[in-house]
Amino acid sequence: MSWINQNQVTINKPNNLLGLFSQSRDSLHHDPSEQFTKLPPHLYTKHKGKKPSQILYDEIYKEIIETPNINRFVQPPPQYELKDQNFKCWQCQKPISNGFLTIGANCDQCFFHGRYFCNDCMSVVRMPIPWKALDSFDLRHYKVSKLAQSEIDKLYDLPILEITPTSKLLQLNKTLFEFLVLKRQIHLLYDMICDPKLVQTLLEKRMNLCLKRNCFSLKDLYEIYNGSLTKVIQGYYVILYKHIDLCKSCQKRGHICNICQHMVPIHAFDIKNVTYCDTCLKVYHRECAEQKSCPNCLQYR
Repeated sequence: MSWINQNQVTINKPNNLLGLFSQSRDSLHHDPSEQFTKLPPHLYTKHKGKKPSQILYDEIYKEIIETPNINRFVQPPPQYELKDQNFKCWQCQKPISNGFLTIGANCDQCFFHGRYFCNDCMSVVRMPIPWKALDSFDLRHYKVSKLAQSEIDKLYDLPILEITPTSKLLQLNKTLFEFLVLKRQIHLLYDMICDPKLVQTLLEKRMNLCLKRNCFSLKDLYEIYNGSLTKVIQGYYVILYKHIDLCKSCQKRGHICNICQHMVPIHAFDIKNVTYCDTCLKVYHRECAEQKSCPNCLQYR
């Protein structure tokens, strides 16, 4: 069985900081942004007891992220040779050849499909490749066929690329690691803020950043790669942090550090300055926790 059907394409705690990380073509013809609408108030009643991020996942992102056969986009294709496709273009079936020392060549290889296409079926536009982004955070643009360009365009905004807590990318790429720290802050903030709609208004079509799972679109990864998304989300985080700092309702949802007993509330989402006990989950200033053991656990020993 061929790797793609040209008539129908199917989309198919090392430390306390890192430990926090934890369709057919027809189904994608619409504008993907249509799915990223703000959650209506009634859903918070329907899912009583669930955190906002859990509701967000269940109601909007679950179907997208758990799309069948998604591996087709996150794993490199097999290595093909021209003879494997009978020296014919994979799309139009026109006879093709590599030529002699590239002289007289009338085809090229598509980095997305791994197949060979004639010059007429190859796109002049180069595109980032999803599996390359996940494999090595490579967001450079590569040669693709017109068919691949169409497919990548349709999935470009869909958060179907997941970076797991054990991914080697987190050890090799500082830019990505730092963004995941920021994303984790946004996720925890979204679950504790007095009104989740405040976050929704800012993030709009980037609400996948509020999920616990690290699911990104190719667009997200490209903009993390060039630094533009990091600047935007850092700005939103400052705005939301200022709200929480001034909001009496949000302050009531904070914690008092039982080590220093300082009465200014601290919040779990401030993971650069705050940590928690792995045993009882009590929240403390990171500096306090590094100097003393958890008083709550010591009390019950």
